[in-house]
Amino acid sequence: FRSDYWIPLCTFAFISSILYLRELYLIYKKRHTPTYSSFFYKMFCIGGLFDVLSVVWYILAQWLYVDQIFGSSFLLTLNHHNIPNICYYYIYYFLYAQIFIIILVSANRLVAIHFPLSQFMTRCDRFPICFLFIFTIL
Repeated sequence: FRSDYWIPLCTFAFISSILYLRELYLIYKKRHTPTYSSFFYKMFCIGGLFDVLSVVWYILAQWLYVDQIFGSSFLLTLNHHNIPNICYYYIYYFLYAQIFIIILVSANRLVAIHFPLSQFMTRCDRFPICFLFIFTIL
């Protein structure tokens, strides 16, 4: 276990995750106001959730694979169950979900600039956040 590497990294990850989750909570709490009910803020909340989860999965995967904090015998028993591979799978899956969110927000901004009177913008703002979350995951 590389304590000189992991203690500052985990401290920074923990503090930034707490602040990020607080920001997401404040945006989610104000979601019924006209400003925070837009498509951008809905996608920002979904992307923030993926950001925080990918940090958690990354630290878990690095502890299991690279540092082997539970020992190599524990890692050998986990390889049979593919748990470390699942950690890396979710890291890359969340990365692709974040890229998809960026594409959706960019397309939304493109339509807002080129077609400002389009009904597409109002329809995007009416999407429920659960629908957008499931759409992003798929």
